[in-house]
Amino acid sequence: MEENNKKRQLQRAVFVFTLVVCLSAIAGGLGSSTFSNYFKEVYHVDSAQRGFLEIPRESPGVLCALIISALAGFSDIGIAAVSQVLVMVGLIVMGAFSPSYGMMMIFLFIQSLGMHLFMPLNDAISMDLAREGEVGKTLGNFKSKANMCTMVTAFVIFAGYRWGFFSFEDKILKPFVIAAILSLIAAGLLVYMKKIMPSTQIQAKTKSKFVMRKKYMPYYLTLVAYGCQKRIKLVFGPWIIIELMGKGADTVALLGILTSFIGAFFSKYLGKMLDEKGLKYTMIFEGGYLLVVIAALGAAAGALERGGLGSHGIWVFLVYCLYILAFLLEQFNMVHAFMMRKLAIDPSEVTASLSVGLSLDHILAITVSAVLGVIWEKFGAEYVFFLTAATSLMQIGVGLYMGRQLAKQENKTE
Repeated sequence: MEENNKKRQLQRAVFVFTLVVCLSAIAGGLGSSTFSNYFKEVYHVDSAQRGFLEIPRESPGVLCALIISALAGFSDIGIAAVSQVLVMVGLIVMGAFSPSYGMMMIFLFIQSLGMHLFMPLNDAISMDLAREGEVGKTLGNFKSKANMCTMVTAFVIFAGYRWGFFSFEDKILKPFVIAAILSLIAAGLLVYMKKIMPSTQIQAKTKSKFVMRKKYMPYYLTLVAYGCQKRIKLVFGPWIIIELMGKGADTVALLGILTSFIGAFFSKYLGKMLDEKGLKYTMIFEGGYLLVVIAALGAAAGALERGGLGSHGIWVFLVYCLYILAFLLEQFNMVHAFMMRKLAIDPSEVTASLSVGLSLDHILAITVSAVLGVIWEKFGAEYVFFLTAATSLMQIGVGLYMGRQLAKQENKTE
């Protein structure tokens, strides 16, 4: 009877956390996904300024490991609730109070701090809710639901900005305010989830403090490469559409709809690949995929900048397709969390290690964003993408290394 009761409680917790993941995805779609247009249309930033704006936006990622280690002993769910409150505070100020450029950067930092804190916690909680042998599947399912919510939200953004319900000229930015409310609801659901959780590993474990081990180096190296590649999604990919093609938030949102729709299936495919074909195969697939797609998008960006592509027809369609394929890189984040779980000496080190990896990723990302912004201005758009594509070789190398290491572990157990 007690076992059945715990099972029902866990199922209810899974349902509640699914709601949290969905609300977080919707809030991100209403807020973070429109930041490039927000910076351009409200503060009129240029390419170099856009690169430097990644410092307040991404520096919270550097602090994640320190903050999570300082909160060692608190549950992952409790810290996740606090992260949603921080997102709410940042968005409500940017959306409702028309802050100056300097104040905007402060509350952009606060919003980003909450968002970045939730990233490793989201992965850790998701994996703890998985059944034995279904970690990849569980990660893929959560990611798929988040993608579907992002897709619906992108459609709302597209329709809102296309038909004038949303506008960056409004005194109150409705998408930001709605996103803030949803983040607050997500925080409340996490508090409720903490109360209903049975005394299982997810609630009972004590998180380790700051963890950095030589054994975890493959994970750290992968996150360094991934941090560079995320610049394409967060900064320079949208800048192709906004700056080089002169499109607005509605076009970016429409492309986001298609990306999320494809991502909902792609994430399930990756989860299945992890469980069935293993980490080595999936990592090599990731590196090869990103190398080809990002390099091709760079070639298209260079041609657009030089006026080598027409404004209509097959070439524009090709750029849009490459943009969508490049934006699928976010789905690979579950592969990295899966790797950390495989490498972990103790399950209690997973959350702390994920946060360290995120911090290392962002230390490089802050520098890279500014440098790549200058490279775009001085040498041309394509070089930003070619340099980023080259980092994909690191994923391939890590995949080959992990294949050998996991094979050795299996031989020892036999």
